[in-house]
Amino acid sequence: MSDMDITLDYLSEEKSRHGKTRYYARWKGKRVRLVERPGSPEFLEEYRTAMRKLRAAMPTIPAPEVEEKGEAPFAAKTLGWLIERYFTESPDYKVLNPIGKTRRRRILEDLKAAHGRRGMMMSTESISAGVAKRSTSHGAANDWLKSVKALYSWAFKVRITTANPADPLRKIKVATDGFHIWSLEEIAAFAKKHPLGSRAYLALMLMLFTGLRRSDAASFGRQHIRDGVVRFRPGKTGAKTGAELVTALAWPLKQAMDACPAPDGNSSMAFLLSGWDRPFSTGAAFGNWFGDRCDEAGIPHCTPHGLRKAAASIAAEGGASDLMLDAMFAWSESGSANQSRTYTRNASKLKLASEGFELVAASLVAIGVIKPEQIGSTIVAPEPGVSHGATKTASK
Repeated sequence: MSDMDITLDYLSEEKSRHGKTRYYARWKGKRVRLVERPGSPEFLEEYRTAMRKLRAAMPTIPAPEVEEKGEAPFAAKTLGWLIERYFTESPDYKVLNPIGKTRRRRILEDLKAAHGRRGMMMSTESISAGVAKRSTSHGAANDWLKSVKALYSWAFKVRITTANPADPLRKIKVATDGFHIWSLEEIAAFAKKHPLGSRAYLALMLMLFTGLRRSDAASFGRQHIRDGVVRFRPGKTGAKTGAELVTALAWPLKQAMDACPAPDGNSSMAFLLSGWDRPFSTGAAFGNWFGDRCDEAGIPHCTPHGLRKAAASIAAEGGASDLMLDAMFAWSESGSANQSRTYTRNASKLKLASEGFELVAASLVAIGVIKPEQIGSTIVAPEPGVSHGATKTASK
């Protein structure tokens, strides 16, 4: 299970009814779900936190024993030595965005754990075999190859190696649209199982009406909304392109926020909270939690990634223009476009994104997933053509 040489007491590995492996910190019938990647430092910290919480509830639990075997330093010119130097010396690694840096480190740490004592030069054939081993998931295979290429590209530039053995290899071409796009029926099934007022419903509305990726959705908070306007710079593309989501706060999302306030005493700015009443530590942790909610709704094949595509598809089918979709999903403009179009798009992207998300709302109202009026709520659907910069309230 683990890439780390550790022993954890009270760790339980179980299979869900859909065949997925789940991990829990367990003691005498009490258990806490662990969502971080098994064997990672985050997983170990999550396990320790879970055991502390269980001990607080049941003081008789002894402290968990965690044995970590000491490891000798890697000898010079070994693969482990090369990878450690890459982490500390590569400028390209240091400027990766947090998501990319976490993914790169995870891949190379796994490689170091498995082959770190061997010579630093992998053969092209062994790298190709590594890609083939992961080819059941094209994304994972391509990420692995990209990381190994980056390692040897840096080593070649600084003359540690005389060649990049990964250079002749190319990514696997993926003839697919990627993640499954949620249908309106699947969105309705999720909302039926997790209705207005639940955290799962809030997560659904947040992703549909911001178009954010799971990593960005997990960090989205109150600081990103001011005077009824959402402003958020995506972590994956914002740093490189300056792309920014700017849209009016959609009324279905405002409705979900009002119906699911933060617990009393919680000072977190994030809207999405885990079962511990804390923000999710990573986008992957949020994705695992959301995946469980999809399982409960009977749609285990659905993922957070597919919701972003669903929002784009619903808007496009409702008549959204290319400019609307660009504004809704903070897609950067092509470098070949006219400069005048750049200025006009920047000036109107608030209006464009807001109108695009109105189309998504209209489709969900039409199938009964969201209702313009909710009992006990002052929120009503805005009139057609009315700007949604502020939420309209019903007269009492």
